[in-house]
Amino acid sequence: MKPSRLLTATLLLPILVLLIWRLPALPFFLFIAIVILRVQYEFYRLTLRGTRSMAIGLSVTVAIFSVAFVFPQGLGALIAVATVTLLAAAIIEQTDMQTAATDATGLMAGLLYPVGLLSHLFLIDWLPFNHPVGRGFILFLLAVVWGGDATAYYVGRAMGKRKLAPAISPNKTVAGAIGGLIGSGVIGGGAAFFAPMLHLTPMAGALLGGLLGGVGQVGDLVESMFKRGAGVKDSSALIPAHGGLFDKLDSVAFAAPVLYYGLVYGLVVSELG
Repeated sequence: MKPSRLLTATLLLPILVLLIWRLPALPFFLFIAIVILRVQYEFYRLTLRGTRSMAIGLSVTVAIFSVAFVFPQGLGALIAVATVTLLAAAIIEQTDMQTAATDATGLMAGLLYPVGLLSHLFLIDWLPFNHPVGRGFILFLLAVVWGGDATAYYVGRAMGKRKLAPAISPNKTVAGAIGGLIGSGVIGGGAAFFAPMLHLTPMAGALLGGLLGGVGQVGDLVESMFKRGAGVKDSSALIPAHGGLFDKLDSVAFAAPVLYYGLVYGLVVSELG
């Protein structure tokens, strides 16, 4: 890992952990909402050609979050209704159907992908745990996904020969992907051991960590596909030596729903038991 990349991570990670762990409900909601809006903005830069469409998509997301804080149970329905509304607006407004189809697809993807998937971070925090267990699971998610990504990088550089998906991401290798899975599993098992508040056995933590890390790798490849289509290396230059927020949260976006529904299933089973 480049020294500048390591320095940025060393400086920013403690601040991020502190924000997630200590922020009260409203500031935490606003913090995550701003992060998601930034990721959506970076996604729109890759997919939309006009700033007007981008402004519409971002404004709709602000409206969704404003209502969702008061009525959190309706977050999924709000995203669905907003998606249908945007598609209808694109049909009504445009006369050039090729432009309309492109903009409508980009707007819809921006709601369902970065917003819809990353909004599960809210849902994890709102689960009926004793605070701060929900925040603990969010930190668990970040640790296994980002830790697996770092492991994949080092293993890939040391042992990687066979390319994983050269048309999408030429630097990713099969060895790196396997190393990333193992790394996520080890980190998950260690987190379960050292954080008993999560109520996970080390084996369960390892299995969950490996699952989230594997799903996260798929998310990383999906974002690489969008960047490859747009002809850019990073979604932005917001974070020195790391790229944009979309670059850092592409894997988290895919893994967050898996963690949320896994936790919901666990709560249901514990209640029935």
